[in-house]
Amino acid sequence: MTPSANPKTKPDTPASPHGGNIRSRLFPKGTIWILLLFSTISLCIALVGISWRAAELARADLQTEIREKAEIEARVLGEKIENALRLGIPLREIVGFEAVVYQLRDGDPDLVFAAITDMGGDILHAGGLPSDEIATALTAPSGNDTAYIVTRLNLLRAEGRDDIEVVLGHARAALMRPVTDNLYDIAIIFIITLALSFELMLLVLTVNVALPVRVARKVLGNVRDRKFTLLHGQSTHDEIGQFMERINSLINTTAKKVGTHPQREREVKLIGVRMLAFMFVLAEELARPIMPAFFSQVTSHSIDGQLGAGVVMAVHLLMVALAMPICSLFQEQVGSLRMYLCGAFLATLGLIGTAFAVGIWDLVLWRALSGIGYATTFVACQSYVLDATNDSNRTQGTAMMVSGIMLADICGPAIGGIVAGHFGPDMTFIAGATIAFLAVLLAFFLMDNMVRGKTPPPVPTRAALRAMLGNRRLQVLILFAAIPAKLILSGFLYYLTPMILLQSGATTAETGRVIMLYGLVAILTGWAAAKWTDKSQNETRAVGIGGGLTAAGLLLAGWLPEYALFAVAVALLGLAQATSIPAQLSASLKLSKDFTKDHGTGPVLAVLRLAERLGGAAGPLLAAGLTLLVGTTQAVLIFGVFAAVSVLCFELLIGHVPPEQKGEQKSEQKAQGGTK
Repeated sequence: MTPSANPKTKPDTPASPHGGNIRSRLFPKGTIWILLLFSTISLCIALVGISWRAAELARADLQTEIREKAEIEARVLGEKIENALRLGIPLREIVGFEAVVYQLRDGDPDLVFAAITDMGGDILHAGGLPSDEIATALTAPSGNDTAYIVTRLNLLRAEGRDDIEVVLGHARAALMRPVTDNLYDIAIIFIITLALSFELMLLVLTVNVALPVRVARKVLGNVRDRKFTLLHGQSTHDEIGQFMERINSLINTTAKKVGTHPQREREVKLIGVRMLAFMFVLAEELARPIMPAFFSQVTSHSIDGQLGAGVVMAVHLLMVALAMPICSLFQEQVGSLRMYLCGAFLATLGLIGTAFAVGIWDLVLWRALSGIGYATTFVACQSYVLDATNDSNRTQGTAMMVSGIMLADICGPAIGGIVAGHFGPDMTFIAGATIAFLAVLLAFFLMDNMVRGKTPPPVPTRAALRAMLGNRRLQVLILFAAIPAKLILSGFLYYLTPMILLQSGATTAETGRVIMLYGLVAILTGWAAAKWTDKSQNETRAVGIGGGLTAAGLLLAGWLPEYALFAVAVALLGLAQATSIPAQLSASLKLSKDFTKDHGTGPVLAVLRLAERLGGAAGPLLAAGLTLLVGTTQAVLIFGVFAAVSVLCFELLIGHVPPEQKGEQKSEQKAQGGTK
């Protein structure tokens, strides 16, 4: 029997000319990939060579600076020795030399040891290292391969007395530390630039290529089936658009002959909401590094500057917390586009007014206006995603918007710090206002007025709200997942992490890099986590996994509070939030499915957002209180225990999706796939 005679036997496929499965290739076949790989390797070799030469030049300059600094420190030690000798204290009986050395090391971490020697080389006093190790370092041959940079200063004594010498040793590794820090900063700028380029290319290619091609496939498939009911409606003016306009004219001509009325087909520009979310958050985050200092300066004429800055920032957060649930109730009546336009316009006015504020009262007014604008645009973007997606892809759509927000959280402070350093804090707020105004213009192009043309649902009654709030599983989701997630994010990441790292000796730049890991990990893993959540259709499981990762990271950082482990904990928090936050939104709507059918998603989202904001506001307050009571390290451990208890209660009380509901979901997905 031949293979073709057996219906179960698959026809033979031609073997690959190179053997093996073609899908196992690391790169597609073609000369362009070889050229790209060669160019990349050449560029890396050139950059390594340039960096190495720059490091050599920098080390020579830094060695000169270290020696100048060491001479100043040696004179300080010499003056203290001279003062003791003038008081009649014998040289060998001077005490407290080591304490003075440790005081110098507080201001100069690169200082390793200091010693007083006679002209014969005998060590009289030593600090920082034992005398025998210092003697070994002083007798070692000089050169660039030694561990210390040794600086000597002779103290010329009166006639008849032996001269003495002050010797200081600095770590030679200090020569590379500034260069390494600069390389880290360059790497951060490179990542930010790459991310911004990716966002722009993703938007351009999706809007101008992917969506038109997707619609063209539907239209041509409709023509192939001889239906002539669809026209290409994705607006493009390139070759694809010109080609499909000719196809449209042929479809119209044929449709008249067969008596059909074709409708224009187009895809929702969901990728545009990612860009709009990125822009309105970027407009606010640009001034994040200089906000406390700027607010203190403006309000110092009326009240204490620190208190004034706290009041202004608290008013902003309060307006965000109040505006979000209110906007959620009216979004379906107003529409996402109009709400986004209003919010971006209010944010523009608020940022411009903040730049020119002269006192506490007008500053509070403008920041409150910015808070309302921020909340309004956030609700508009999130509601647009909900309207444009369904149960099968809602988590992915939410993750797309959240990724844009997290990217703005990363890029905003870095770019804003550069703008503030070169042009001043006023221009930083002006730059944010400019971005917010550009978002107003782009919203007309990137956001449809009505995604599906749904009629607005009726306003929920008190009885309906009581029924929604009586949903036990929704209560469990809010109390043990939504509130703890935001509380831990603001309390651990934004309050405890920078405080502990700075106290442990980390620099501001090193602390910033650790905090940036949260956003980077969330961006890199968010899409995969959301895709897995939508595929499994078990959002509550994703929320539980996120809570477990959070608890593991916090317990690790609290048990062993070291720099590297804090970086691991922050990375785990980014992965946890990327897994849990988009799933929380989908889970809340799925758990309130009966309510949303009659009253829309607004009330559910209002309750969820209000709970999240209250948790975010309580995080720093709880962290500050625990720090005063038990210390920073124990506070992290308590946060970890709180996260573990929360996720345990969530898993025990949330329950599981009934098998019949899973069957209904799968049948709905199949039906949706058949209609597409």
